[in-house]
Amino acid sequence: MSKPSFSPAVPENAEAIGLAALVFLTEDGDRLGRFLGETGMSPADLGQAAGAPEMLAAVLDHLLQDESLLMVFAASAGIEPAEIAPARIALVGANGDFSEYGYGEAAQKQVKTASRKVSRRWSGPDAE
Repeated sequence: MSKPSFSPAVPENAEAIGLAALVFLTEDGDRLGRFLGETGMSPADLGQAAGAPEMLAAVLDHLLQDESLLMVFAASAGIEPAEIAPARIALVGANGDFSEYGYGEAAQKQVKTASRKVSRRWSGPDAE
């Protein structure tokens, strides 16, 4: 029997990745503080929007902006770093509007750039 394939582009899987990323950020005060500082959100704002697809996409955007943080998250979650960008797109689309959360066109460009960098550099855990 073959193992079922996992696709980060499936909305339920993308949501699971986003929630795992949010938990990852909240487990460390420095990581969470940096995310809140960069977005201008308060902990209350984060609590209110925690399950919203836009919020989860913003969390994934944050990880995609920092390759070392992305790699630590991916290793801790047991997923491929290259799965993060497709999950982010599955949550709100390639042109998601993050203005409500302080993100804009620059964040969208960073997602595209980060996903290209990760896919070029990461060969998977077997390559190490």
